[in-house]
Amino acid sequence: MSTEDWQTLYRWEWFHRAQWRGTFRAAKAGPGGGSAGCFARIVRERGGGPALDCSAGLGLKTIVMAEMGVQIAGSDGCGLAVEHARELARMEDCAVEFFQSTWAELPARTGRRFAAVFSDVLSWTLTREEFEAALIGLRDVLLPGGVLVFMGAGKASPTGPEHRRRLLDEQWARRPTFSIEWDCRDADTRCTCLLCRERGEDFIDEHHLYLVEQGGRRRLETATIRQPVRWDWPDLADLFAAAGFSDLDTLEFPGAGHGGVTIRLNVATR
Repeated sequence: MSTEDWQTLYRWEWFHRAQWRGTFRAAKAGPGGGSAGCFARIVRERGGGPALDCSAGLGLKTIVMAEMGVQIAGSDGCGLAVEHARELARMEDCAVEFFQSTWAELPARTGRRFAAVFSDVLSWTLTREEFEAALIGLRDVLLPGGVLVFMGAGKASPTGPEHRRRLLDEQWARRPTFSIEWDCRDADTRCTCLLCRERGEDFIDEHHLYLVEQGGRRRLETATIRQPVRWDWPDLADLFAAAGFSDLDTLEFPGAGHGGVTIRLNVATR
């Protein structure tokens, strides 16, 4: 995904913040804690931090983790997202530090080292080269014995092309091909967000279409976010071993997800 795609996405997500600000805690945690609550449990069991949410976006789940008692900072590769995350933290009276960095650049962007790092989109990495560079950067901001916690194929997951096709089928069936996501007005601007999904061989593209009316004029802005279904457990094991991680495992948290579903998080130890 390009920098422009992420900037467009986060600009308009921030534009309609009045529609999600009052509910984002429930959306990110839910009654079972969600992935944020599961990560908080992992951090507490390891002494309480410091921790890093390295795919912070607008900072919603980072703030939720901080309110759960995690000593946490947030980073994101999109500078606009980081600006808004800082603003949201001020609005919510939550003392969280946010800074801009890609995963590969983390050691150069912060002098801090962390006992635990979390990402919910690491498995969206598109190429092996990008994945290798990301893991080296993430490894190097971990303290010795620190853990990288991420979502993706688990240790007991089936492998192979047929399994990946089934996963793609499942992800494709979760949402409609076309939907109106939201409509929001602010002063002289109105934006309507439409979502159009497109399926590829091993990915789903989500095309966010923003119909903007501003100052008596209309325009269309777009952002495409690709969600690959590419990395089996053997791929992950090979990548993490090559990056110098000593162990890779999957933890299960029964009933932690919305609707009481089990959440599975992979844990890689430096």
